[in-house]
Amino acid sequence: MPYAPAMITVGLVYWTVDIVSPALPAIRDHFGLTAAGAGLVFSLMFLGRLAGNIPATWLLGRIGAPAIAMAGAFILMAGSLMVAAAPGTAMLYGGRIVQGAGISLVANAALRSILRSRPAEGAAMTWFGIGSTIGGILGLTASGILTEQIGWRAVFVFSASLAATIVGLTAISMVRSKQVVEEAEGIAGQSQGEAIAFRQIATPLFVNFLVFANYSIWVVLPLYVQKRFDASAERVATLLMVITAVHLAAALPVARVIRRTGSRLVLIAGMVLTLIGTILVPAVPDLRWLVIPLVLYGVGQLAAVNAGGDIVLRRGEGTSQAIGLMRLSSDFGLVIGPIAAGALADWLGYRAPFVALPLMMVMATLMVAIPASRTPGEHGP
Repeated sequence: MPYAPAMITVGLVYWTVDIVSPALPAIRDHFGLTAAGAGLVFSLMFLGRLAGNIPATWLLGRIGAPAIAMAGAFILMAGSLMVAAAPGTAMLYGGRIVQGAGISLVANAALRSILRSRPAEGAAMTWFGIGSTIGGILGLTASGILTEQIGWRAVFVFSASLAATIVGLTAISMVRSKQVVEEAEGIAGQSQGEAIAFRQIATPLFVNFLVFANYSIWVVLPLYVQKRFDASAERVATLLMVITAVHLAAALPVARVIRRTGSRLVLIAGMVLTLIGTILVPAVPDLRWLVIPLVLYGVGQLAAVNAGGDIVLRRGEGTSQAIGLMRLSSDFGLVIGPIAAGALADWLGYRAPFVALPLMMVMATLMVAIPASRTPGEHGP
C-alpha cells in the first residue's frame, strides 16, 4: 500500500479507537454497568485486536497489505453497526470484539506499508504515531459532540461510516497501484525467510505490554473525573485530547532524540515521565490543574511507545512476525490493563489505579535500566 493512503488509513482507523472513551459514562449508565463493566467496553475491543493480530501476521506475508486492510475495514464496519444496535450487553461486548478484529487487520497492514516506506530508526513508529494521534484527536472531538448532542449510539454509527471510507480508499489504492500484485507475490516469497528467534525480542515485548497496559488511564480517568468533578462527556473529551495533542506535538522531537541517543534511553525517560504524570492525577484540586499531569503522561507514553516499538521492530528486522508480535503485546496490554484497572477501582476506589499504574511503570523501567547483554552497536534494552 503506498505511503500516503497508508497514513490516511491509520488516521481513519484510529478515529474509531479513542472515540469510545468520552462515551463510556453514558454507556455505563445506559446498561447499568460497574466500573469493571465499563472497562470491558473499552478493553474487549483490544481483545478483538489481540485475536486479529494472529491472522494479520500470517496473511500479511501472503496476500499483501491492501487486501488485509480492506477485509479489516469490512469487519470493523460490521462490528460498529452491532454496537450501535445493541439491545443488551451481550451484543455490545460482542460488537466491540468484532470491531477490534477489524481494526487489527487494518492497523497491521498500514504499519507494514509505512515501515517499508520509512525504514530509518524510529521513523515508522513516529509516522504511524502521528497518524494514529490525529485520528485519536478527531475521535475524541467527534465522540464528545455526538454523545452530548445525539447519544452514545451515534458514535458507533459514525465509526461504521469511517470504516466504509477505508474500504473506498483501499479499493482506489488497489486499482491505481501497480505494486499491489507485486507486493502480494513478493512478500509471499519472502515470508519463508522471515522467522525470528523469539528470545531476541521477548524482553522488549514484555516491556511494550506494560507500557500499553498503562493506557488503562483512558478508562479510569473518565470515570474518576465524572465522579469527583461531575465532568460532562465533552469535558472528558477535552481532558483526553490533552494527551493526544501532546502525543502529536511531541512525535517529531521524540523521533529526533531517538535518532541521536538511541531508543533505550528514550524508553527509560518516557516511562519515568509516565509514572510521574499518572501518580499526580489524584493530587490535583480541580479539572484545570489536571493539564499538568496529563501533559507529563502524554509525553512519557509517546516516548515509551515509539522507542519501545522501534526496539521490537529493529530486533525483529522489520518482519511481519515482528510487527505482529509487537501489535500482539500492545493489544494484550490494552486488554488486561483496563480490566484490571476497572476491577481495582470497584474494589478500592477510583484513586487506586493511579497508584497501581505507576508501580507497574517502576517495574518496567527497572527491566530496561538494568543492563542486559546486547550485540555491539545495539540501542535497545
